[in-house]
Amino acid sequence: MPLKRHTYTYPTRIEYGPGAMKDFTSIVKESGLKKGLIVTDKGIEGIGLADELKGYFAEVGIETVIFSDVKSNPTEENVLEGTKVYKESGCDFIVGLGGGSPLDTGKTIKVMATHDGPLEKYDDMKGGDKYIINNMPPYYAIATTAGTGSEVGRSSVITVNNKKTIIFSPYMMPDIAVLDPNVTLKLPAKLTAATGVDAFVHSLEAYIMEVFHPMADGIAKEAMEMCVNYLGTAVDNGSDVEARGNMLMASAMGAIAFQKGLGLNHAIAHAMGVIFDIHHGLANAVVMTEVMRYNMTKDSIREKYASLGAIFGVENDAEKVIEAADKWLESLGMKVSLSSIGVTEDKLQAIEDYAIGDPCFPLNPKVAEKGDVVKILKNIL
Repeated sequence: MPLKRHTYTYPTRIEYGPGAMKDFTSIVKESGLKKGLIVTDKGIEGIGLADELKGYFAEVGIETVIFSDVKSNPTEENVLEGTKVYKESGCDFIVGLGGGSPLDTGKTIKVMATHDGPLEKYDDMKGGDKYIINNMPPYYAIATTAGTGSEVGRSSVITVNNKKTIIFSPYMMPDIAVLDPNVTLKLPAKLTAATGVDAFVHSLEAYIMEVFHPMADGIAKEAMEMCVNYLGTAVDNGSDVEARGNMLMASAMGAIAFQKGLGLNHAIAHAMGVIFDIHHGLANAVVMTEVMRYNMTKDSIREKYASLGAIFGVENDAEKVIEAADKWLESLGMKVSLSSIGVTEDKLQAIEDYAIGDPCFPLNPKVAEKGDVVKILKNIL
């Protein structure tokens, strides 16, 4: 089944399967749209994927413009530059092509195409969602990594004034999410691993959130199992379409599940991304099991971790699950020290200070206090 084309409508329209990216352009044509802005990054543009999409659109008679000035941790400047290109080019729809950074940037350009600035006005932590109205152009998201799940999300994370800022609105949900495993075949092994662990952590943190949402819990647990079963294959054999397809679906499922919220793991990863510009997936991977050990001291979370035993092929024991998770990360090349990726001890307090102000921090089901983050980080320095 992962090798066939499927169409779903949950939580938005999803076009899944090999060849979905090309097929999708005909769907846009049927909508009567004339000119699109393709939002991507230099890496995707460099391997020719943006031009490939542009060619598919040309085949159905639609003109497109490529905007590729998107950083790995996208900024307000990236959004405003892209919005300017959208308006000056006379576009009437937007396509995000890439991992979380281009998809989030495209989603936010959708907002700024019809809303006044500054972008800080729409900060969800400050109630900015109430200013976002449904007068925005169509937006389509094509995932080139199996990680963020932004293609099925209602928010974006943009750095505004050197702070990771969440822009949220139900109206920001992409009109169509395109999950084409062929698009991910050229993703390097290390990036495959990092983005895949990001997808796993989304589901892991969602699963332990103390919010009553059995549907999200079921999706999260299934997504974690898919990650454990298929990510190693995708890393070792990037041309395995079945593994790539399953990881794309697991990524989308993780994003659906984390409407319950994300916690300390993501708060720390966001801080590391801003201060050291570390890839988000790698940052999540490096701290994952140490955060699990920290959270495990709360009985309700310990029970949740224990229930994951079957996923890792071990007993339903939280400590054994964490040990197995460590071995899994090691097999993916994601079990590394902080110092090996450039994090220095003199910056640990800065990471904690930033993490405490991150919107994910107060959602962690174990209440974290000042000094806790530094202790966690020292254990993996």
